[in-house]
This record gives sequence, structure tokens and C-alpha cells, in this order.
Amino acid sequence: MKKDQKLREKVTKWLEEAYETDDDRTCETLAQNVLSVSPDNPEALLLLAEVFQGNEQEYQERLRHVLRVLRSPDPEWLGLLSEGCLPEWLKAASLQRLAFSLLGNENSTEEELSEALSLSGELMEIDPEGQTLGRLLHYGALLRLGRYREALKETMADPEDSPERAYTRALASFRLSGPCAEAYKAVCSAIRTDPDLPFLMTGIWEMDDESSEESDRAHAMALVFGPLLEQDEQTAAWFNTPILIFGFLTERLPEEMAQSLEPQLDEAGMGDMLKIAQGQLDALLQQDTEQDPDRIDDLAAEILAQMGDF
Repeated sequence: MKKDQKLREKVTKWLEEAYETDDDRTCETLAQNVLSVSPDNPEALLLLAEVFQGNEQEYQERLRHVLRVLRSPDPEWLGLLSEGCLPEWLKAASLQRLAFSLLGNENSTEEELSEALSLSGELMEIDPEGQTLGRLLHYGALLRLGRYREALKETMADPEDSPERAYTRALASFRLSGPCAEAYKAVCSAIRTDPDLPFLMTGIWEMDDESSEESDRAHAMALVFGPLLEQDEQTAAWFNTPILIFGFLTERLPEEMAQSLEPQLDEAGMGDMLKIAQGQLDALLQQDTEQDPDRIDDLAAEILAQMGDF
């Protein structure tokens, strides 16, 4: 019994030190220490996968191995996890990382995209509260597989007013019906859910290096949905136009981009529309001396919706 307790304390210490270090080599050594006494310890295996310096395919295989271990719980490693660590958390992390990796590759095969769909479905099952990126990854997989009707149907049953739901509805509507009022309404709604997000997704703004729950979700949206917004020339032009106009009205565009936008819209026959929109916003703001940024966003979004499909 004392021997088991000492081993548990030793493993816990190694795992805690692995989480605390910023050095990948140190983390790898500590995880290997754990595996030397607990060969299938999923916590150590996941740590090793995260600091692995190799190709994406091998990283994915490592995550698949972690999931195989977690799907067959063994008393040997169940008692050798760090304090407070639950197998369900490790499983959720592994499912999310693997699905994210598969969807983040623009050259993923249909089989790999189907795997990502299955993984995201499993993730949603164990995360009914929606704390993970399961729903986001699920929508992304459906869209990448071209299952637009199914994606659109699911957004209608989804009670959460999230960016992933809004952009899925916009993309699915556009893919099924082309440029239309319903798709335009959906993209305006998507912009309204998170006014900063489209500028991160399209690369107009750079991602913040500091990790947080909010930035992780924005990064996931950029990686999974960003390429879908620029899948071809027509899609990119149609989605970018309202995003750029909203950015112009709310002064989110870099100065050079804003200056070049006006002549581009003039050339496309939309210059007058932009001037009218700017005039409407200026008139409304004159009635609101505080000019709260959220209020400006709301007004700009309303004007954008009234402009109609381009």
C-alpha cells in the first residue's frame, strides 16, 4: 500500500511539473518518466502529443492512440492521473484536438473529414453544456463534406445564438441557393453576433498570441470557417463585401484598406450606396453624443441589413 502511495505521489509530481514548465524538452522527459511506470497513462500520452515536433499525420496518430486508451479504462492508470484530472476531460481534449487538426488541413480526405464529424459528434455527447468547440467543429465538418441541407437543418434546431451557427447558416444558404436574400440576412446576422470576428477570420486583423477561451474560439473559427468563406472567387467576393462595408462604417479597417475600398466600390457601382450608408450612420450618431462602440456596431449592422443583397 505504501509502495502504491509513493508511486502515486511520484507520478503526480511529474505531471504537475510537466504542466508548469514552458520547456517542451522538459515536459517530454517528465511525461516519459510517467510512462516508464504507467505505460498507457493517457495524461502523459496527451502531454507527449502536445509537445511533439513532427508532421501532422503522426500527431493525429498519437491522439488516436490516446483515445483508444481512454475508451478502454484500465485500473492501472486510472489511479495514476494528476490530482483532479478526470478521464472525461482527457477524452474531450483529445477529441477536440484531433477533430481540429483534421479540419485545419485544407487537403484532408473525405474519410478524414468524416472522422472529424464523428469525433465532433462524440465530443458534443460528452459536453452537453457546450464548454468545448464540439458544435463549431461539427458544423465545420458538415460544411467541408458538402452536407449543406443537413447543416442548415441543424442550425434551425440549434437554440444557441453563436457565431458558428450564424456563419454555418450563411454558408449553407449561399451554397444551396447562391447569392440570395436569405443568405445575405444570415451573413448580416453572423457579423452582428461578434463584430470583431469577421476581421480575424478573413485575416484583415492578426490573431492575438495570448491564449484565452475567447481567443481560442476565434482562432478555431478562423481556421475552420475562414477558408470556407474564401472557397472560390465568387464566395470570397460575396462574403467579403458586407464585411468590408461594415468594417468601413465602424472604422475597423486598416487606413490603407479603407482608402482603397471607396474607389473599388465606385468601380463596382456601389460607391453611392456606401456614401448613403455613411451618411445614415453619421446622422444617427449625431443623435447619440456618447457614441458608444456597441451602439455604433448595432447601427452599422442595421444599415448593412437594409442595404440588401449585393
